[in-house]
Amino acid sequence: MDLMNWFFLVFTLICLLLVIWGVLRAGLPVKKFIMLLVAWLGLLIFLSFKGIIGDFSTFPPRIVLVLLIPFSIIIWFTLSSQSTIYLKKIPPEWIIRLQSFRIIVELFLWWAFLDQLIPLQMTFEGRNFDILVGLTAPLVAVLWVKPSTIQTAPIIIWNIFGLALLFNIVIIAVLSMPTPMRYFMNAPPNTLVATFPWVLLPGILVALALALHLFSIKQMLLIRKENRQNSHA
Repeated sequence: MDLMNWFFLVFTLICLLLVIWGVLRAGLPVKKFIMLLVAWLGLLIFLSFKGIIGDFSTFPPRIVLVLLIPFSIIIWFTLSSQSTIYLKKIPPEWIIRLQSFRIIVELFLWWAFLDQLIPLQMTFEGRNFDILVGLTAPLVAVLWVKPSTIQTAPIIIWNIFGLALLFNIVIIAVLSMPTPMRYFMNAPPNTLVATFPWVLLPGILVALALALHLFSIKQMLLIRKENRQNSHA
C-alpha cells in the first residue's frame, strides 16, 4: 500500500479505538461490540481482496451490501430498548464531537481526487458538503450542550441536516460507480471504495456517521421526554 492508504487505514482504526474508549469510559459492555466489529472488519477485508464487491456489472452493485448490512444493524439497535439504556449513560457531547472525524475523511477524499482515484463530485470542491458537519460539530457541542441545560431542538435539527449531507454523498458515490445506473460520467469512476483499505469508508466510517446521528437524535428525544416528565411531576 502507498502512503495515503496507510494513513487512511490508521485513521480509520483510530476512529474505532475512540469509539471503544468511549464505550468503556461510559461503563458499558464492550466485548460483544468488539467481537462484532472484528468479524465485520474481517468480512470487509475478505470481500475487497477477493474482488467480490469490485464487480459493478450486477444491479444493484455488490458494494451496496457494504452499506446495507451495517445500516440495518444500526437502525435496529437504535430502535431497541438496549440502546435506550446505553444512551442514558453516554454524555451527549461525546456523540456530537466525534462527528469531527468527517473533516479528516473529506481531506482524504480530496487527496484521492488529486491522485485521480475518485471523481470531483465526491469532494468538497464538487458536490460533497459533508465537511460542514465535521466543522460545526465542536460548535454544536459548546453552544447547545451545557451542564445546566441541553437545547434538544437545535441539536435534532443539526443531526437531520447532517443526515441529509451524509445521504447526499452516498447517493453521489453510488451514481458515480460504473454501473447501468451511473449518472456522473466524468472520470475516474468510483471504484476505489471496493478496494482495501477504502472499503472501510462505506463499511466503517459512513456507518459510524449514521450511527452517531441516529444515536444523538434518540438521545435528544429521550432527554425531551425526561424533561417533560420532570416538569409535570
